[in-house]
Amino acid sequence: MRNLGPSLNRGVCLVCVLLILWCGAVQAEEITQDYVPGQVIVRFADLDSVTAETSVVSTLNSKIGADTILSSKELGINGLQVVQIPNDSSVTDAVDFYKSSQYVSYAEPNYIMQAPSPVSDVTDKANEQKEEPAGMTIPNDPGFENQWGLYNTYNVSSGRADIHATEAWNITTGSPDVIIAVLDSGVEYNHEDLVERCVSGYDFVNMDDDPQDDYGHGTHIAGIISAATDNNLGVAGVSWKSKILPVKIIDSNGITNTALELMGITYAKDRGAKIISCSWGGYSYSEALKEAIDSSDALFICSAGNEGYDTDSIPQYPASYDCPNILSVGSTDKADHLSWFSNYGAVTIDLMAPGDEIYSTVPGTYDYKSGTSMAVGFVSGTAGLIKGVKPEFSASQIKNLILNTVDQKYWLMGKCATGGRLNAYNALYINLPLNASFTARPSSGTIPLNVQFIDQSSGSPDTWFWSFGDGQQSSLQNPVHLYMVPGSYSVSLTTSRDGISSVTEKSDYIRVKPPYQPVKQFADNKGEKYPLPTDPNDDGLYEDINGNGWLEYDDTKLLFDQILFAIKEQPLGQFDFDGSGFVGYGDVVKLYQMV
Repeated sequence: MRNLGPSLNRGVCLVCVLLILWCGAVQAEEITQDYVPGQVIVRFADLDSVTAETSVVSTLNSKIGADTILSSKELGINGLQVVQIPNDSSVTDAVDFYKSSQYVSYAEPNYIMQAPSPVSDVTDKANEQKEEPAGMTIPNDPGFENQWGLYNTYNVSSGRADIHATEAWNITTGSPDVIIAVLDSGVEYNHEDLVERCVSGYDFVNMDDDPQDDYGHGTHIAGIISAATDNNLGVAGVSWKSKILPVKIIDSNGITNTALELMGITYAKDRGAKIISCSWGGYSYSEALKEAIDSSDALFICSAGNEGYDTDSIPQYPASYDCPNILSVGSTDKADHLSWFSNYGAVTIDLMAPGDEIYSTVPGTYDYKSGTSMAVGFVSGTAGLIKGVKPEFSASQIKNLILNTVDQKYWLMGKCATGGRLNAYNALYINLPLNASFTARPSSGTIPLNVQFIDQSSGSPDTWFWSFGDGQQSSLQNPVHLYMVPGSYSVSLTTSRDGISSVTEKSDYIRVKPPYQPVKQFADNKGEKYPLPTDPNDDGLYEDINGNGWLEYDDTKLLFDQILFAIKEQPLGQFDFDGSGFVGYGDVVKLYQMV
Protein backbone atom coordinates (compact mmCIF):
# COMPACT_ATOMS: atom_id res chain seq x y z
CA MET A 1 0.00 0.00 0.00
CA ARG A 2 2.65 2.51 -1.03
CA ASN A 3 0.60 4.86 -3.18
CA LEU A 4 0.67 8.35 -1.71
CA GLY A 5 -2.51 10.32 -1.33
CA PRO A 6 -3.08 13.79 -2.78
CA SER A 7 -0.49 16.39 -1.92
CA LEU A 8 -1.43 18.80 0.85
CA ASN A 9 -0.84 22.50 1.23
CA ARG A 10 2.89 22.49 1.90
CA GLY A 11 2.56 25.55 4.11
CA VAL A 12 1.15 23.28 6.78
CA CYS A 13 2.91 20.07 7.81
CA LEU A 14 0.93 16.85 7.83
CA VAL A 15 1.14 16.46 11.59
CA CYS A 16 -0.09 19.99 12.09
CA VAL A 17 -3.03 19.47 9.76
CA LEU A 18 -3.96 16.34 11.65
CA LEU A 19 -3.79 18.06 14.99
CA ILE A 20 -5.78 21.02 13.73
CA LEU A 21 -8.48 18.81 12.25
CA TRP A 22 -9.07 16.81 15.37
CA CYS A 23 -7.85 18.76 18.38
CA GLY A 24 -8.89 22.33 17.69
CA ALA A 25 -8.71 24.85 20.49
CA VAL A 26 -10.92 25.39 23.50
CA GLN A 27 -13.76 27.72 22.47
CA ALA A 28 -15.42 30.41 24.57
CA GLU A 29 -18.82 28.81 23.91
CA GLU A 30 -20.04 25.46 25.15
CA ILE A 31 -19.03 22.94 22.43
CA THR A 32 -21.50 20.39 21.19
CA GLN A 33 -20.54 17.14 19.43
CA ASP A 34 -22.18 18.19 16.15
CA TYR A 35 -19.07 19.70 14.61
CA VAL A 36 -15.30 19.89 14.96
CA PRO A 37 -14.36 22.65 17.44
CA GLY A 38 -12.66 25.73 15.99
CA GLN A 39 -13.26 24.94 12.29
CA VAL A 40 -15.48 26.48 9.63
CA ILE A 41 -16.03 25.41 6.04
CA VAL A 42 -16.31 28.43 3.72
CA ARG A 43 -17.33 28.44 0.06
CA PHE A 44 -16.10 31.68 -1.50
CA ALA A 45 -18.04 32.89 -4.52
CA ASP A 46 -16.53 32.48 -7.97
CA LEU A 47 -14.77 35.71 -8.90
CA ASP A 48 -13.47 36.97 -12.24
CA SER A 49 -9.80 36.48 -11.48
CA VAL A 50 -7.50 34.55 -9.20
CA THR A 51 -6.11 37.83 -7.89
CA ALA A 52 -9.57 39.03 -6.85
CA GLU A 53 -10.36 35.74 -5.15
CA THR A 54 -7.06 35.73 -3.28
CA SER A 55 -7.66 39.29 -2.11
CA VAL A 56 -11.19 38.53 -0.87
CA VAL A 57 -10.11 35.38 0.95
CA SER A 58 -7.17 37.12 2.55
CA THR A 59 -9.25 40.11 3.64
CA LEU A 60 -12.09 38.11 5.19
CA ASN A 61 -9.81 35.65 6.94
CA SER A 62 -7.71 38.49 8.31
CA LYS A 63 -10.74 40.30 9.73
CA ILE A 64 -11.68 37.30 11.84
CA GLY A 65 -8.13 36.08 12.42
CA ALA A 66 -8.70 32.77 10.65
CA ASP A 67 -6.06 30.59 8.98
CA THR A 68 -6.67 28.34 5.97
CA ILE A 69 -5.87 24.72 6.83
CA LEU A 70 -7.40 23.00 3.77
CA SER A 71 -7.95 24.54 0.35
CA SER A 72 -9.87 23.67 -2.81
CA LYS A 73 -6.93 21.55 -3.94
CA GLU A 74 -7.57 19.04 -1.17
CA LEU A 75 -11.35 19.50 -0.98
CA GLY A 76 -12.04 19.23 -4.71
CA ILE A 77 -14.34 22.29 -5.04
CA ASN A 78 -13.20 25.66 -6.35
CA GLY A 79 -13.33 28.38 -3.72
CA LEU A 80 -13.83 25.94 -0.83
CA GLN A 81 -11.70 26.17 2.32
CA VAL A 82 -11.57 24.84 5.83
CA VAL A 83 -10.38 27.60 8.16
CA GLN A 84 -9.21 27.52 11.76
CA ILE A 85 -10.66 30.38 13.81
CA PRO A 86 -9.02 31.99 16.87
CA ASN A 87 -9.37 30.43 20.31
CA ASP A 88 -11.66 33.17 21.59
CA SER A 89 -14.09 32.95 18.64
CA SER A 90 -17.16 30.76 18.41
CA VAL A 91 -17.95 28.60 15.42
CA THR A 92 -21.49 29.94 15.13
CA ASP A 93 -20.28 33.57 15.17
CA ALA A 94 -17.64 32.77 12.56
CA VAL A 95 -20.23 31.11 10.33
CA ASP A 96 -22.47 34.18 10.61
CA PHE A 97 -19.54 36.47 9.82
CA TYR A 98 -18.68 34.66 6.59
CA LYS A 99 -22.33 34.36 5.55
CA SER A 100 -22.73 38.14 5.85
CA SER A 101 -20.22 38.69 3.03
CA GLN A 102 -21.43 39.03 -0.55
CA TYR A 103 -18.32 37.11 -1.60
CA VAL A 104 -19.29 33.96 0.28
CA SER A 105 -21.74 31.42 -1.18
CA TYR A 106 -22.13 29.55 2.09
CA ALA A 107 -20.40 28.85 5.39
CA GLU A 108 -20.98 26.05 7.87
CA PRO A 109 -19.33 24.14 10.72
CA ASN A 110 -17.19 21.11 9.92
CA TYR A 111 -19.96 18.70 10.84
CA ILE A 112 -19.15 15.44 12.58
CA MET A 113 -20.68 12.25 11.18
CA GLN A 114 -20.17 8.63 12.09
CA ALA A 115 -20.23 5.06 10.94
CA PRO A 116 -23.00 3.39 12.93
CA SER A 117 -21.95 0.75 15.43
CA PRO A 118 -23.07 -2.77 14.53
CA VAL A 119 -26.66 -3.31 15.63
CA SER A 120 -26.16 -6.94 16.52
CA ASP A 121 -23.53 -9.60 16.22
CA VAL A 122 -24.49 -13.24 15.78
CA THR A 123 -21.94 -15.90 16.61
CA ASP A 124 -23.84 -19.16 16.20
CA LYS A 125 -25.62 -20.11 12.99
CA ALA A 126 -26.96 -23.47 11.84
CA ASN A 127 -25.24 -24.37 8.59
CA GLU A 128 -27.34 -25.85 5.82
CA GLN A 129 -26.12 -28.03 2.97
CA LYS A 130 -26.94 -26.34 -0.29
CA GLU A 131 -27.15 -27.92 -3.71
CA GLU A 132 -26.75 -25.99 -6.91
CA PRO A 133 -30.18 -25.44 -8.49
CA ALA A 134 -30.53 -25.16 -12.25
CA GLY A 135 -29.67 -21.76 -13.67
CA MET A 136 -27.51 -20.70 -10.72
CA THR A 137 -23.81 -20.32 -10.06
CA ILE A 138 -22.95 -21.49 -6.55
CA PRO A 139 -19.41 -20.60 -5.40
CA ASN A 140 -17.33 -22.99 -3.30
CA ASP A 141 -16.49 -20.52 -0.51
CA PRO A 142 -17.20 -22.33 2.79
CA GLY A 143 -18.85 -19.26 4.34
CA PHE A 144 -21.28 -18.88 1.46
CA GLU A 145 -23.82 -21.07 3.23
CA ASN A 146 -24.11 -18.33 5.87
CA GLN A 147 -24.62 -15.51 3.35
CA TRP A 148 -28.40 -15.44 3.10
CA GLY A 149 -28.32 -12.04 1.42
CA LEU A 150 -26.77 -13.67 -1.65
CA TYR A 151 -28.77 -16.91 -1.64
CA ASN A 152 -31.45 -17.42 1.00
CA THR A 153 -32.60 -20.98 1.66
CA TYR A 154 -34.11 -20.32 5.06
CA ASN A 155 -37.66 -21.56 5.34
CA VAL A 156 -39.61 -18.31 5.22
CA SER A 157 -43.06 -17.78 3.80
CA SER A 158 -42.00 -14.80 1.69
CA GLY A 159 -39.48 -16.76 -0.35
CA ARG A 160 -35.73 -16.51 -0.65
CA ALA A 161 -35.64 -12.78 0.19
CA ASP A 162 -32.12 -12.38 -1.27
CA ILE A 163 -30.66 -10.32 -4.13
CA HIS A 164 -30.61 -13.34 -6.50
CA ALA A 165 -26.85 -13.16 -6.79
CA THR A 166 -26.56 -16.80 -7.86
CA GLU A 167 -28.62 -16.11 -10.98
CA ALA A 168 -26.80 -12.83 -11.62
CA TRP A 169 -23.46 -14.68 -11.60
CA ASN A 170 -24.68 -16.75 -14.55
CA ILE A 171 -24.57 -13.48 -16.50
CA THR A 172 -21.41 -11.90 -15.06
CA THR A 173 -19.14 -12.12 -12.04
CA GLY A 174 -17.79 -8.60 -12.45
CA SER A 175 -14.85 -6.87 -14.08
CA PRO A 176 -11.42 -5.95 -12.67
CA ASP A 177 -11.71 -2.67 -14.59
CA VAL A 178 -14.36 -1.46 -12.12
CA ILE A 179 -13.05 0.39 -9.05
CA ILE A 180 -15.37 0.75 -6.07
CA ALA A 181 -14.18 3.24 -3.46
CA VAL A 182 -15.01 2.33 0.14
CA LEU A 183 -15.03 5.63 2.05
CA ASP A 184 -15.02 4.17 5.51
CA SER A 185 -12.81 3.18 8.43
CA GLY A 186 -10.23 1.74 6.06
CA VAL A 187 -9.94 -1.86 4.91
CA GLU A 188 -7.74 -4.69 6.15
CA TYR A 189 -6.24 -4.91 2.68
CA ASN A 190 -4.04 -7.89 3.58
CA HIS A 191 -7.02 -9.99 4.72
CA GLU A 192 -6.89 -13.42 3.06
CA ASP A 193 -10.18 -12.79 1.25
CA LEU A 194 -9.45 -9.17 0.26
CA VAL A 195 -5.76 -9.03 -0.59
CA GLU A 196 -6.42 -9.85 -4.27
CA ARG A 197 -9.25 -7.35 -4.53
CA CYS A 198 -7.75 -4.24 -2.92
CA VAL A 199 -5.73 -1.58 -4.69
CA SER A 200 -3.55 0.90 -2.82
CA GLY A 201 -5.52 3.59 -1.01
CA TYR A 202 -5.06 6.45 1.45
CA ASP A 203 -5.68 7.25 5.11
CA PHE A 204 -7.01 10.80 5.60
CA VAL A 205 -7.41 10.34 9.34
CA ASN A 206 -3.67 9.90 9.89
CA MET A 207 -2.59 11.51 6.60
CA ASP A 208 -0.56 8.58 5.32
CA ASP A 209 -0.76 5.89 2.65
CA ASP A 210 -1.76 3.07 5.00
CA PRO A 211 -5.60 2.85 5.13
CA GLN A 212 -5.60 -0.03 7.62
CA ASP A 213 -8.93 -0.61 9.34
CA ASP A 214 -8.81 -0.05 13.11
CA TYR A 215 -12.59 0.02 13.61
CA GLY A 216 -13.70 -3.06 11.63
CA HIS A 217 -16.54 -1.41 9.74
CA GLY A 218 -14.93 -0.82 6.34
CA THR A 219 -13.49 -4.34 6.11
CA HIS A 220 -16.96 -5.84 6.58
CA ILE A 221 -18.41 -3.64 3.80
CA ALA A 222 -15.51 -4.43 1.46
CA GLY A 223 -16.09 -8.17 1.88
CA ILE A 224 -19.76 -7.86 1.00
CA ILE A 225 -18.88 -5.89 -2.11
CA SER A 226 -16.02 -7.90 -3.54
CA ALA A 227 -14.45 -10.61 -1.39
CA ALA A 228 -12.44 -13.07 -3.50
CA THR A 229 -15.00 -15.65 -4.58
CA ASP A 230 -15.06 -19.31 -5.64
CA ASN A 231 -11.59 -19.77 -4.13
CA ASN A 232 -12.46 -22.36 -1.45
CA LEU A 233 -11.84 -19.67 1.16
CA GLY A 234 -13.95 -17.49 3.42
CA VAL A 235 -16.95 -15.76 1.89
CA ALA A 236 -18.30 -14.65 -1.47
CA GLY A 237 -18.55 -11.06 -2.68
CA VAL A 238 -21.35 -9.68 -4.83
CA SER A 239 -18.93 -8.59 -7.55
CA TRP A 240 -16.21 -11.23 -7.68
CA LYS A 241 -13.68 -9.27 -9.71
CA SER A 242 -14.25 -5.58 -8.92
CA LYS A 243 -11.39 -3.73 -7.26
CA ILE A 244 -11.74 -2.13 -3.82
CA LEU A 245 -10.16 1.30 -3.26
CA PRO A 246 -9.76 1.75 0.53
CA VAL A 247 -10.23 5.40 1.56
CA LYS A 248 -9.97 5.86 5.30
CA ILE A 249 -12.05 8.81 6.53
CA ILE A 250 -13.38 7.26 9.77
CA ASP A 251 -11.26 6.98 12.90
CA SER A 252 -10.96 4.14 15.40
CA ASN A 253 -14.05 5.41 17.25
CA GLY A 254 -16.23 5.43 14.14
CA ILE A 255 -16.13 9.24 13.76
CA THR A 256 -15.61 11.32 10.62
CA ASN A 257 -16.30 14.91 9.52
CA THR A 258 -17.14 16.88 6.42
CA ALA A 259 -13.56 17.88 5.63
CA LEU A 260 -12.38 14.28 5.69
CA GLU A 261 -15.31 13.25 3.54
CA LEU A 262 -14.55 15.94 0.96
CA MET A 263 -10.90 14.89 0.74
CA GLY A 264 -11.95 11.26 0.41
CA ILE A 265 -14.36 12.05 -2.43
CA THR A 266 -11.71 14.06 -4.26
CA TYR A 267 -9.21 11.23 -3.88
CA ALA A 268 -11.68 8.61 -5.10
CA LYS A 269 -12.44 10.75 -8.14
CA ASP A 270 -8.75 11.14 -8.94
CA ARG A 271 -8.27 7.36 -8.71
CA GLY A 272 -11.04 6.67 -11.20
CA ALA A 273 -13.71 5.26 -8.88
CA LYS A 274 -17.19 5.54 -10.43
CA ILE A 275 -18.94 3.84 -7.51
CA ILE A 276 -18.49 5.11 -3.95
CA SER A 277 -19.71 3.28 -0.84
CA CYS A 278 -20.76 5.70 1.92
CA SER A 279 -21.87 3.74 5.00
CA TRP A 280 -21.92 6.71 7.35
CA GLY A 281 -24.00 9.80 7.97
CA GLY A 282 -25.41 12.40 10.28
CA TYR A 283 -28.37 14.70 10.75
CA SER A 284 -26.65 18.01 9.92
CA TYR A 285 -27.07 19.39 6.41
CA SER A 286 -23.72 20.22 4.81
CA GLU A 287 -23.84 22.35 1.67
CA ALA A 288 -20.21 21.53 1.00
CA LEU A 289 -20.81 17.80 1.03
CA LYS A 290 -23.85 18.12 -1.24
CA GLU A 291 -21.89 20.28 -3.68
CA ALA A 292 -19.08 17.73 -3.77
CA ILE A 293 -21.55 14.93 -4.58
CA ASP A 294 -23.42 17.04 -7.15
CA SER A 295 -20.18 17.88 -8.95
CA SER A 296 -19.04 14.24 -9.14
CA ASP A 297 -19.88 11.77 -11.92
CA ALA A 298 -19.67 8.82 -9.51
CA LEU A 299 -22.62 6.91 -8.05
CA PHE A 300 -22.81 7.34 -4.26
CA ILE A 301 -24.41 4.42 -2.36
CA CYS A 302 -25.47 5.82 1.03
CA SER A 303 -26.81 4.15 4.17
CA ALA A 304 -30.20 5.28 5.46
CA GLY A 305 -29.26 5.00 9.16
CA ASN A 306 -30.05 2.65 12.03
CA GLU A 307 -32.28 4.68 14.34
CA GLY A 308 -35.66 3.49 13.05
CA TYR A 309 -36.56 7.07 11.99
CA ASP A 310 -38.75 8.21 9.13
CA THR A 311 -36.15 10.21 7.22
CA ASP A 312 -38.86 12.06 5.31
CA SER A 313 -39.37 13.85 8.62
CA ILE A 314 -35.90 13.51 10.13
CA PRO A 315 -33.47 13.43 7.19
CA GLN A 316 -30.04 11.85 7.49
CA TYR A 317 -27.24 12.98 5.20
CA PRO A 318 -25.82 12.24 2.72
CA ALA A 319 -28.56 9.62 2.08
CA SER A 320 -31.35 12.23 2.17
CA TYR A 321 -29.77 14.69 -0.26
CA ASP A 322 -31.83 15.19 -3.41
CA CYS A 323 -28.99 14.27 -5.77
CA PRO A 324 -29.44 12.29 -9.01
CA ASN A 325 -26.29 10.28 -8.29
CA ILE A 326 -27.20 9.11 -4.77
CA LEU A 327 -28.79 5.75 -4.00
CA SER A 328 -30.10 5.68 -0.42
CA VAL A 329 -30.46 2.22 1.06
CA GLY A 330 -32.43 0.78 3.96
CA SER A 331 -32.19 -2.72 5.43
CA THR A 332 -34.30 -5.88 5.21
CA ASP A 333 -34.05 -9.15 7.12
CA LYS A 334 -34.11 -12.71 5.83
CA ALA A 335 -37.91 -12.68 5.82
CA ASP A 336 -37.84 -9.71 3.42
CA HIS A 337 -39.26 -7.39 6.08
CA LEU A 338 -37.91 -4.02 7.06
CA SER A 339 -35.20 -4.55 9.69
CA TRP A 340 -36.34 -3.34 13.08
CA PHE A 341 -33.48 -0.85 13.30
CA SER A 342 -33.60 0.53 9.74
CA ASN A 343 -34.55 4.09 8.92
CA TYR A 344 -37.24 4.36 6.26
CA GLY A 345 -38.86 7.00 4.09
CA ALA A 346 -41.27 6.94 1.16
CA VAL A 347 -39.36 9.80 -0.50
CA THR A 348 -35.86 9.91 0.96
CA ILE A 349 -35.03 6.17 0.90
CA ASP A 350 -34.72 4.63 -2.58
CA LEU A 351 -34.73 0.89 -1.92
CA MET A 352 -33.99 -1.84 0.58
CA ALA A 353 -31.28 -4.52 0.60
CA PRO A 354 -30.24 -7.29 3.01
CA GLY A 355 -28.67 -5.79 6.13
CA ASP A 356 -29.60 -8.04 9.06
CA GLU A 357 -27.11 -10.62 10.39
CA ILE A 358 -24.77 -10.37 7.40
CA TYR A 359 -21.69 -12.60 7.34
CA SER A 360 -18.55 -11.04 5.88
CA THR A 361 -14.89 -10.23 6.42
CA VAL A 362 -13.65 -8.46 9.54
CA PRO A 363 -10.03 -7.79 10.52
CA GLY A 364 -8.33 -11.16 10.91
CA THR A 365 -11.42 -13.32 10.48
CA TYR A 366 -15.14 -13.36 9.53
CA ASP A 367 -18.22 -12.35 11.50
CA TYR A 368 -21.84 -11.21 11.41
CA LYS A 369 -22.90 -7.56 11.54
CA SER A 370 -26.21 -5.81 11.03
CA GLY A 371 -27.06 -2.36 9.76
CA THR A 372 -27.98 -0.29 6.74
CA SER A 373 -24.22 -0.12 6.16
CA MET A 374 -24.30 -3.79 5.21
CA ALA A 375 -27.18 -3.11 2.80
CA VAL A 376 -24.96 -0.52 1.11
CA GLY A 377 -22.41 -3.26 0.42
CA PHE A 378 -24.93 -5.33 -1.54
CA VAL A 379 -26.05 -2.37 -3.65
CA SER A 380 -22.47 -1.24 -4.27
CA GLY A 381 -21.48 -4.71 -5.44
CA THR A 382 -24.51 -4.89 -7.75
CA ALA A 383 -23.63 -1.49 -9.22
CA GLY A 384 -20.16 -2.93 -9.84
CA LEU A 385 -21.62 -5.89 -11.75
CA ILE A 386 -23.66 -3.53 -13.94
CA LYS A 387 -20.71 -1.22 -14.57
CA GLY A 388 -18.66 -4.23 -15.63
CA VAL A 389 -21.03 -5.20 -18.46
CA LYS A 390 -22.05 -1.62 -19.32
CA PRO A 391 -18.95 0.52 -18.71
CA GLU A 392 -20.48 3.40 -20.64
CA PHE A 393 -23.39 3.71 -18.20
CA SER A 394 -23.56 6.90 -16.16
CA ALA A 395 -24.32 7.05 -12.45
CA SER A 396 -27.94 7.97 -13.19
CA GLN A 397 -28.34 5.10 -15.64
CA ILE A 398 -27.03 2.56 -13.12
CA LYS A 399 -29.23 4.06 -10.42
CA ASN A 400 -32.37 3.95 -12.55
CA LEU A 401 -31.67 0.39 -13.62
CA ILE A 402 -31.33 -0.79 -10.02
CA LEU A 403 -34.46 1.08 -8.92
CA ASN A 404 -36.59 -0.18 -11.80
CA THR A 405 -35.77 -3.85 -11.19
CA VAL A 406 -36.37 -4.32 -7.45
CA ASP A 407 -38.53 -7.12 -6.06
CA GLN A 408 -41.54 -5.14 -4.88
CA LYS A 409 -43.23 -6.21 -1.64
CA TYR A 410 -46.50 -4.71 -0.50
CA TRP A 411 -45.22 -4.43 3.06
CA LEU A 412 -42.32 -2.25 1.87
CA MET A 413 -44.63 0.19 0.10
CA GLY A 414 -44.37 3.50 1.89
CA LYS A 415 -41.09 2.46 3.50
CA CYS A 416 -39.00 3.41 0.46
CA ALA A 417 -39.59 5.06 -2.91
CA THR A 418 -39.56 1.81 -4.90
CA GLY A 419 -41.36 -0.32 -2.34
CA GLY A 420 -38.87 -3.07 -3.02
CA ARG A 421 -35.68 -4.95 -2.27
CA LEU A 422 -32.59 -5.11 -4.50
CA ASN A 423 -32.53 -7.82 -7.20
CA ALA A 424 -29.14 -8.04 -8.92
CA TYR A 425 -30.27 -10.60 -11.47
CA ASN A 426 -33.19 -8.48 -12.67
CA ALA A 427 -30.92 -5.48 -13.11
CA LEU A 428 -28.52 -7.46 -15.31
CA TYR A 429 -31.15 -9.49 -17.16
CA ILE A 430 -33.21 -6.55 -18.35
CA ASN A 431 -30.21 -4.63 -19.59
CA LEU A 432 -28.09 -7.18 -21.42
CA PRO A 433 -28.25 -6.79 -25.23
CA LEU A 434 -29.90 -9.67 -27.06
CA ASN A 435 -27.31 -11.63 -29.02
CA ALA A 436 -28.17 -14.92 -30.72
CA SER A 437 -25.44 -17.56 -30.62
CA PHE A 438 -25.28 -21.35 -30.80
CA THR A 439 -23.11 -24.39 -31.29
CA ALA A 440 -23.75 -27.96 -32.46
CA ARG A 441 -22.49 -31.42 -31.52
CA PRO A 442 -21.39 -33.02 -33.79
CA SER A 443 -21.14 -30.60 -36.69
CA SER A 444 -20.06 -33.28 -39.21
CA GLY A 445 -20.45 -37.01 -39.77
CA THR A 446 -22.06 -39.65 -41.97
CA ILE A 447 -25.77 -40.23 -42.49
CA PRO A 448 -27.89 -40.71 -40.50
CA LEU A 449 -26.43 -37.73 -38.54
CA ASN A 450 -28.13 -36.77 -35.27
CA VAL A 451 -27.12 -33.23 -34.24
CA GLN A 452 -27.71 -31.59 -30.81
CA PHE A 453 -28.03 -27.82 -31.19
CA ILE A 454 -27.15 -25.78 -28.08
CA ASP A 455 -28.39 -22.22 -27.54
CA GLN A 456 -25.63 -19.93 -26.27
CA SER A 457 -27.47 -16.63 -26.69
CA SER A 458 -27.04 -13.75 -24.25
CA GLY A 459 -29.72 -11.33 -23.14
CA SER A 460 -32.07 -14.05 -21.82
CA PRO A 461 -34.34 -14.59 -24.87
CA ASP A 462 -37.74 -16.15 -24.34
CA THR A 463 -38.37 -17.46 -27.90
CA TRP A 464 -36.17 -19.34 -30.37
CA PHE A 465 -36.59 -20.13 -34.07
CA TRP A 466 -34.20 -22.53 -35.81
CA SER A 467 -33.78 -23.19 -39.53
CA PHE A 468 -31.63 -26.28 -40.16
CA GLY A 469 -30.93 -25.68 -43.85
CA ASP A 470 -32.77 -28.78 -45.11
CA GLY A 471 -36.24 -27.26 -44.99
CA GLN A 472 -36.88 -28.26 -41.37
CA GLN A 473 -37.42 -25.86 -38.44
CA SER A 474 -37.85 -25.85 -34.67
CA SER A 475 -38.95 -23.50 -31.87
CA LEU A 476 -37.25 -25.42 -29.06
CA GLN A 477 -34.38 -23.81 -27.18
CA ASN A 478 -32.01 -26.77 -27.61
CA PRO A 479 -33.39 -28.99 -30.38
CA VAL A 480 -32.02 -32.26 -31.78
CA HIS A 481 -32.21 -32.65 -35.57
CA LEU A 482 -31.65 -35.70 -37.83
CA TYR A 483 -29.97 -35.19 -41.20
CA MET A 484 -30.61 -37.97 -43.76
CA VAL A 485 -29.23 -36.48 -46.98
CA PRO A 486 -25.54 -35.82 -47.62
CA GLY A 487 -24.55 -32.20 -48.08
CA SER A 488 -23.45 -28.95 -46.42
CA TYR A 489 -26.15 -27.11 -44.48
CA SER A 490 -26.35 -23.50 -43.30
CA VAL A 491 -28.11 -23.12 -39.95
CA SER A 492 -29.73 -19.96 -38.57
CA LEU A 493 -31.09 -19.06 -35.11
CA THR A 494 -33.44 -16.16 -34.35
CA THR A 495 -33.93 -15.26 -30.68
CA SER A 496 -36.49 -12.79 -29.34
CA ARG A 497 -37.44 -11.02 -26.14
CA ASP A 498 -39.97 -8.25 -25.55
CA GLY A 499 -40.38 -7.57 -29.27
CA ILE A 500 -36.61 -7.39 -29.92
CA SER A 501 -34.93 -10.00 -32.11
CA SER A 502 -31.40 -11.13 -32.89
CA VAL A 503 -30.36 -13.40 -35.78
CA THR A 504 -27.19 -15.36 -36.40
CA GLU A 505 -26.36 -17.73 -39.26
CA LYS A 506 -23.49 -20.16 -39.78
CA SER A 507 -22.90 -20.96 -43.44
CA ASP A 508 -22.14 -24.56 -44.43
CA TYR A 509 -21.94 -25.34 -40.73
CA ILE A 510 -23.26 -28.91 -40.75
CA ARG A 511 -21.49 -31.30 -43.11
CA VAL A 512 -23.27 -34.59 -43.74
CA LYS A 513 -21.34 -37.32 -45.56
CA PRO A 514 -22.57 -40.48 -47.32
CA PRO A 515 -22.14 -43.77 -45.46
CA TYR A 516 -19.60 -45.06 -47.96
CA GLN A 517 -17.63 -43.40 -50.70
CA PRO A 518 -15.62 -45.64 -53.09
CA VAL A 519 -12.12 -44.29 -53.57
CA LYS A 520 -10.17 -46.06 -56.32
CA GLN A 521 -7.20 -45.35 -58.53
CA PHE A 522 -7.79 -46.05 -62.21
CA ALA A 523 -5.39 -46.76 -65.02
CA ASP A 524 -4.77 -43.90 -67.37
CA ASN A 525 -4.13 -44.22 -71.09
CA LYS A 526 -0.40 -44.27 -70.48
CA GLY A 527 -0.27 -47.57 -68.63
CA GLU A 528 -0.09 -45.85 -65.22
CA LYS A 529 -2.68 -44.84 -62.58
CA TYR A 530 -4.32 -41.58 -61.70
CA PRO A 531 -3.67 -40.20 -58.18
CA LEU A 532 -6.19 -41.09 -55.50
CA PRO A 533 -9.42 -39.03 -55.74
CA THR A 534 -9.61 -36.12 -53.27
CA ASP A 535 -12.39 -34.31 -51.39
CA PRO A 536 -11.51 -30.59 -51.67
CA ASN A 537 -14.42 -29.30 -49.55
CA ASP A 538 -14.42 -32.12 -46.97
CA ASP A 539 -18.07 -33.05 -47.52
CA GLY A 540 -17.39 -36.75 -47.90
CA LEU A 541 -17.79 -36.57 -51.67
CA TYR A 542 -14.64 -37.11 -53.70
CA GLU A 543 -15.42 -34.75 -56.58
CA ASP A 544 -11.80 -34.52 -57.74
CA ILE A 545 -11.88 -37.99 -59.26
CA ASN A 546 -8.53 -37.80 -61.02
CA GLY A 547 -6.82 -36.30 -57.96
CA ASN A 548 -5.13 -33.42 -59.72
CA GLY A 549 -6.38 -30.82 -57.28
CA TRP A 550 -9.20 -29.17 -59.21
CA LEU A 551 -12.55 -30.00 -60.80
CA GLU A 552 -12.81 -30.45 -64.57
CA TYR A 553 -14.48 -32.43 -67.37
CA ASP A 554 -12.00 -35.30 -66.92
CA ASP A 555 -13.42 -35.87 -63.41
CA THR A 556 -16.90 -36.46 -64.83
CA LYS A 557 -15.59 -38.80 -67.54
CA LEU A 558 -13.49 -40.73 -65.06
CA LEU A 559 -16.53 -41.03 -62.77
CA PHE A 560 -18.33 -43.12 -65.34
CA ASP A 561 -15.23 -45.24 -65.85
CA GLN A 562 -15.22 -45.75 -62.06
CA ILE A 563 -18.83 -46.89 -62.14
CA LEU A 564 -18.13 -49.39 -64.94
CA PHE A 565 -15.07 -50.61 -63.08
CA ALA A 566 -17.13 -51.05 -59.91
CA ILE A 567 -19.79 -53.04 -61.71
CA LYS A 568 -17.27 -55.40 -63.28
CA GLU A 569 -14.51 -55.74 -60.69
CA GLN A 570 -15.77 -55.07 -57.13
CA PRO A 571 -17.38 -57.67 -54.80
CA LEU A 572 -21.14 -57.82 -55.24
CA GLY A 573 -22.06 -56.92 -51.65
CA GLN A 574 -19.92 -53.80 -51.65
CA PHE A 575 -22.04 -52.10 -54.34
CA ASP A 576 -25.43 -53.81 -53.99
CA PHE A 577 -26.96 -50.71 -52.43
CA ASP A 578 -30.58 -51.60 -53.15
CA GLY A 579 -30.26 -55.19 -51.87
CA SER A 580 -31.39 -56.77 -55.12
CA GLY A 581 -28.69 -59.44 -55.12
CA PHE A 582 -26.79 -58.04 -58.07
CA VAL A 583 -25.23 -54.76 -59.12
CA GLY A 584 -27.68 -53.10 -61.45
CA TYR A 585 -28.87 -49.74 -62.72
CA GLY A 586 -30.33 -48.74 -59.34
CA ASP A 587 -27.00 -49.29 -57.63
CA VAL A 588 -25.23 -47.25 -60.32
CA VAL A 589 -27.65 -44.38 -59.75
CA LYS A 590 -27.06 -44.51 -55.95
CA LEU A 591 -23.34 -44.61 -56.45
CA TYR A 592 -23.53 -41.62 -58.76
CA GLN A 593 -25.64 -39.70 -56.20
CA MET A 594 -23.15 -40.48 -53.46
CA VAL A 595 -20.33 -39.04 -55.51
